[in-house]
Amino acid sequence: MQLGAETGLDPGWINNGGLFIASTKARMDEYRRLCTLGVSFGIESSVLDPEETKKLFPLIDSDVIEGSLYSPGDGVVDPKKLCAALTHSAIKSGAQVIENCPVTSILTGKNIFGTRQITGVVTPLGSIKTSCVVNCCGESVSRELAALVGLHLPLVPMKHAYVITEPIPEVEGLPNIREHDASIYFRVQGQSLCMGGYETNPIVLEKVQHDSGLNVYELDWIVFSKHMRGAVNLIPAFETAGIKSTVCGPECFTPDHNPILGEDPRLLGFYHNCGYNAAGTMLGGGCGEQLANWIVNGRPNLHMFEFDIRRFTPEQRKDASWIFAKSHESYVTNYEIVFPYDENLAGRNFHQGPFHQELIDAGCVFEERQGWERPGWFSPKGPAPVPKYDWYGEYGTPRNSDVRYENLLKGEHTFGFTRSHNIIGEECLACREQVVMFDMSYFGKLYMCGPEAQKAADWLFTTDTRRPIGRTVYTCLLNTRAGVEADVTVSAIETGTGGLADPIFKGRGFYITTGGLSSYHTYAHILQILSEKNFKVGLTDLSVKLGVLSLQGPNSRDLLQPLVDVDLSDEQFPYSTTRLVRVAGHLCRAVRISFVGELGWELHVPWDSCVAVYKAIWEHANKHGLRHAGYRALHSLSSEKGYHLWNADLRSEDNPLEAGLDFMCREEGDYVGKDALDAVKRKGLKKKLAFFQLREQIPVYGLEAIWRDDEVVGYLRRGDYGHSIGSSIGQG
Repeated sequence: MQLGAETGLDPGWINNGGLFIASTKARMDEYRRLCTLGVSFGIESSVLDPEETKKLFPLIDSDVIEGSLYSPGDGVVDPKKLCAALTHSAIKSGAQVIENCPVTSILTGKNIFGTRQITGVVTPLGSIKTSCVVNCCGESVSRELAALVGLHLPLVPMKHAYVITEPIPEVEGLPNIREHDASIYFRVQGQSLCMGGYETNPIVLEKVQHDSGLNVYELDWIVFSKHMRGAVNLIPAFETAGIKSTVCGPECFTPDHNPILGEDPRLLGFYHNCGYNAAGTMLGGGCGEQLANWIVNGRPNLHMFEFDIRRFTPEQRKDASWIFAKSHESYVTNYEIVFPYDENLAGRNFHQGPFHQELIDAGCVFEERQGWERPGWFSPKGPAPVPKYDWYGEYGTPRNSDVRYENLLKGEHTFGFTRSHNIIGEECLACREQVVMFDMSYFGKLYMCGPEAQKAADWLFTTDTRRPIGRTVYTCLLNTRAGVEADVTVSAIETGTGGLADPIFKGRGFYITTGGLSSYHTYAHILQILSEKNFKVGLTDLSVKLGVLSLQGPNSRDLLQPLVDVDLSDEQFPYSTTRLVRVAGHLCRAVRISFVGELGWELHVPWDSCVAVYKAIWEHANKHGLRHAGYRALHSLSSEKGYHLWNADLRSEDNPLEAGLDFMCREEGDYVGKDALDAVKRKGLKKKLAFFQLREQIPVYGLEAIWRDDEVVGYLRRGDYGHSIGSSIGQG
């Protein structure tokens, strides 16, 4: 909005408003929630009935809709004009723009730690020495640029099309339309309508021509016919308007429909800013600003994990089948209702834990996080395995006949309390009153060992890790701005006999566990700091070689004691300690710790011993009331206790003081982010984490506005239901 005044050029922005059309009651529920969320961020919107919608766009058939959400601040922009204005503004501010100058090679070297880093680029016009390259080439060219340095990017280019009508004088000045239930959109372009959509059978492109313009392919009317039917159903006049022109060009999609940003941990100085598809016009400004912070200051000043390249593991980025399936579904479901507890169907079973079949037999309803299948909750109806991806019946693939898993997911498709609500409540109460088993095998599990392991731990972690062997501490990993990049547990260990639970190493050793969703993010953050400081230490990731069973609840000691060869009493095995134990003869690492605030132990078990240990525990289950519990219960229980969940109530834009974690920030010694934290202490806090308990039986899921004295002062980071206290709870 400021570019016109800055540059004297028209950036092509037209503020004509936007209508989000609902054809179902469930969609109207989503729009009501969106309207509420908009309050948190100062976005004006209103929910309209069919007649109110028709007044704003008279050509709509009000009989086929349930209503709409109107956003007066919405609009449309001409990308060509926008780019011209941005380029002019950049040059005016001192930037250099060199056109018709392709990069033919990227130069790399190695730092002292042996980590690869950028040293320059080669072009037909000459070479440029630089320690920073940003990959923002769009479509499949971004993949090719990454390939120049041996890297893989999870990007899939697909054909995307829209049509432009002959003039319809009545549409001039009317708002744009998104008809999510029909997966179509209308952009008002003068007196014409541009209409496109997202079909279930998009045409995937192996390669995109570098010198291609936008309109490079013939439109496939068979593929596009579904959109035409949806358009005529909503706007009958569309049928006779006539088509002036068609546009069919490449758009790039990622496995989760989010762009890819940030420094690649495999090559220092190589940043990504790609994978946007048409959303780049909307997201480019904010993402560009954050990427600038990333480059200049080392990290963005907002929490960008959902866009960060580190949300994908190296294994995911290399697997073409996984990338294709996930990206196909992200295209197909672009306009689907986003229910709080929905799960994707593509790319499943990428990583299965060591207890996978045993959990299926127990009725586990799985969730997928960072490629791992983890237990969500347990259905009394029996096994419901995740089926093979059926491509929504497209590309000659028949729809799955086994729909047990999908039918259970349909019970979660609500903004109210889900069908599984009471079952999850039973899991929670079993934990508080008896004992439950959580499979936490997808957690990240790292060994940091070597001559300077303690020196590295002092610099990495906010908590004092100079503790006796066997002591476990909960601690933060910060960035230089004191933002929390991870919260982890760190155990001081001694060298062992060479097993997965007791490795051999020289010097002092630490066993680090971190949340599974962000385990690669945590690993990459630690590795980068070790590289920068050149510590003589090794970091080994054994996440796929160790399983984790967590037994939690007042009966956990009685259940576990007959199975182990050590005394589990408070005197011999106090809280926040770890010991090597044998469970049914198998060597494991036991850690007395809890994410739910109950008596309990985690058993970190070598992969080959996992099933035997699992079966031994369940042989003693009945007398102690053991039952399975999933992550839905774990998150509810942890929220009741006020424990943190990174990427939800705790993020990289928060410092420990704001999050109530000042108790784990030592005063003595230096560590990453301490200078910034000391500055915060001097200046005082501008925000503070607060806890909320609702009186009414209304579910909350996060992003709901927080009001004080008739003013919006924040929003819920995390919402859940506390089954022990019988009410909805949240942190914000």
